Amino acid sequence: MAKTSAAFPWKNGRPPHLPCGPGDIAENVLTPGDPDRVRLLAGMLEDVTDFGRKREFAVITGTYEGKRLTICSTGIGGPSTEIALVELAMLGARRVVRIGGMSALVAEYNVGSFVAVDRAIGDTGTALTYRAAGGKAQASARITQGLVDAAAGLDLVCRPGMVASTDSYYFGQDRRYRPLEGADHGHGNFIDTFQARGAIGVEMESEIILTVGSAIGLETSCLLGVHGNRVTDDWLDDYEATQRNLLRIAGRAFSSTEWELRSQP
Repeated sequence: MAKTSAAFPWKNGRPPHLPCGPGDIAENVLTPGDPDRVRLLAGMLEDVTDFGRKREFAVITGTYEGKRLTICSTGIGGPSTEIALVELAMLGARRVVRIGGMSALVAEYNVGSFVAVDRAIGDTGTALTYRAAGGKAQASARITQGLVDAAAGLDLVCRPGMVASTDSYYFGQDRRYRPLEGADHGHGNFIDTFQARGAIGVEMESEIILTVGSAIGLETSCLLGVHGNRVTDDWLDDYEATQRNLLRIAGRAFSSTEWELRSQP
């Protein structure tokens, strides 16, 4: 019996984390964070194959407007997102768009609107690791523009912009980490710093998607729904419609464009 390699712990072409194998992954992939959103969006696809869930990774493949599409959850933050991206790429993914939420750092970005991320800044450890391998937190220009155009065709507001990513949901985003009103909360002034650097939103995965994808040869972008606004303190309690519109926009961008693989360096 062949010995499994610690440096490459795949068996029979199947990865150690994602619940799928050879031939299961489409070239176009959407990556929400929450596994439950995969189930939510499955009903919007046709000819769906559900590969199940393993840890935070739920995977389905189907068709949307005639184009084969995979949806794979990543969980929250850098390490699990890196695992999903690397294993997806090895299984045949070529283009990946993160679909998720963010908090706007600009008053004019209303909850329920959308941002197509063209660049990301931040302080995530996973992105730092992949910058050493040549990764850059720069989105594919053609995918980002395709997202903006698709949203316009659906009469949805979507603007390109730069976001900040952080490994911390509470302190690193200046949120209260005790429940009592007036209790101590994060005083790191992280939000002020991100705003000063030109970020229009903050979240936890975009820098990883762009930087890891760049390093391993994927074309990537991120399409984010505005779930909250840190300037106005607005919060979107029910964002199911926003999540469905993320698929409508990204699915339309993929289905309406004949993508060709970019030249590899």
